[in-house]
Amino acid sequence: MKRNIIIIMAMMMAMQLFATADGTYKSIISEYTLSPDGGITQKVSKVLKYNTHYSFFTLFGETFVVYNSEYQSVKIDTSYTVQADGTIIRTPENAFNYVLPSVAAKAPDYNKLTELVISHTGLELGATTYLEYTVTTQPGVYNSLDVEEIIGVAGVDIDKYQVIVNVPEGTALRWSLTDSNVKPVVKGGKYTWTFTNVQSAKGEANTPYGYGGVPHLAVTTAPTLADNLMPLTIETRDLRRAPREYLAEAQNDEQRADAIQKYVVSGLGSCAVQPYLTGNSVRQCGRVMETAYGTEAEKALAMAKLMRAEGLQAQAVVAFPATQEVKTIRNVAEYMVQCNGRFYSVKTLGDSPLGKQTAHYSLYDLAGNKIELPESIAECNSLSRINVTANEIECSTEYTIPSESKANADNVTVKNEPQWLDGYAMIALPEKPSMHNAAQRLKLDKLSKERYAPVAIPCKLRETDDYVISLTGVTSVTKNVQKTLVNSVGSVNISIVNEPGKIFVKRTMELKMPVIPVSKYKEFLAIMRLWNTDNYRKVLIKK
Repeated sequence: MKRNIIIIMAMMMAMQLFATADGTYKSIISEYTLSPDGGITQKVSKVLKYNTHYSFFTLFGETFVVYNSEYQSVKIDTSYTVQADGTIIRTPENAFNYVLPSVAAKAPDYNKLTELVISHTGLELGATTYLEYTVTTQPGVYNSLDVEEIIGVAGVDIDKYQVIVNVPEGTALRWSLTDSNVKPVVKGGKYTWTFTNVQSAKGEANTPYGYGGVPHLAVTTAPTLADNLMPLTIETRDLRRAPREYLAEAQNDEQRADAIQKYVVSGLGSCAVQPYLTGNSVRQCGRVMETAYGTEAEKALAMAKLMRAEGLQAQAVVAFPATQEVKTIRNVAEYMVQCNGRFYSVKTLGDSPLGKQTAHYSLYDLAGNKIELPESIAECNSLSRINVTANEIECSTEYTIPSESKANADNVTVKNEPQWLDGYAMIALPEKPSMHNAAQRLKLDKLSKERYAPVAIPCKLRETDDYVISLTGVTSVTKNVQKTLVNSVGSVNISIVNEPGKIFVKRTMELKMPVIPVSKYKEFLAIMRLWNTDNYRKVLIKK
């Protein structure tokens, strides 16, 4: 009886643990003000209650404010903690520390960036911190007011979240909001968005870019995207060429482009500073080469310039989340280079995957023109010929990628021995290499029962796997199988057919929705469960 009581109490504690977020923001207010002279202030107010030890030991024991001391200043207006018994503890002076942000590490040209670390004191279960600070930006630094707010925080429920934008009356304002129907209250030049009862962001895998399922607010006073991207188009006339050793063996345009990409990706260091932290300014190609490092934007602009110096038609382009209607420098998802029909990554060798994820990203040139791309469909077919004897299993697999017009894109041959037990052996169908196994590559073989945010796959997907298993000196005791599932998300068909001396296995799967909404997650789960069923990935033979 005592043991049962302990188990019940443990279950109740576990239920309470999972039912309560680590913290609760009683209020978040983020207020932006654009002055007539072009100066910008952002006033942030946060009231956070700590519900678990994890909330103050790991998640929210500190607040970090990154700014550029060349043209910005930060003022702490209020900072204190109210403990569970009502005791007020003011944040001491030594709890405010100024450090170099990690994004500017090993980047001397960006050492003016500063991170104010605020260590909250007096934290305990049930404590509440009150913090207000103001970031002031000098006039003339930014050509427009750009606001990016993600209305959701992992580990924290939010009772009320307000975003306020003040602009001189008559100033045109463009805005868009994803995953929410909240409309602003407008009074003169004051716009107020109010979100209530925002649930903790779950941080689930395979969510769309930008915290899919969590409201994402974008606001700008720039009249057009071209106006917003204009700072990226300012280019000096200095003539630069990639180091000759990288181009020594390049014989054609594609090889020259690949060689320049190798120099930019591997020969130059990377810095994670985003343009909005530098007044939307970028360093020129010459300076990037002299210092041997660059931001993502700088490396894209430098790569395009170096390619043009070799006579190639190249330009830097930007990718935005497709669902984000208002696009600004602040919500660029990736910088890349377009050259001869390819989109070169500046982060890794080869093409940027975003150039093929047309359901999730829209690509634009720096003049604000959309680059029209055909719909992407990932398709891979495989044919495995498996010869089985009592002593050996030999498997040869050919892969074909129709979308890239590459027959026999990859050939794999594997040999091993059957593992016999009482005269029977289970033979698993060969695992596909990760480059040809979308389900494995996207971790679609490990799915939860419930889902809080949409599931994103790079693009529509078709896979067909054929297996011809020839038996010599052994026989099949595998049952014939015919399983088919079709729903609004896609389809799966699995067949296992026995014939004298042979087993034919055919597996096909199609996913026709690159973004699976939560309302269709169970249909998606049903498809993936059937596709991943282990019993349909093996055959049984006997001597």
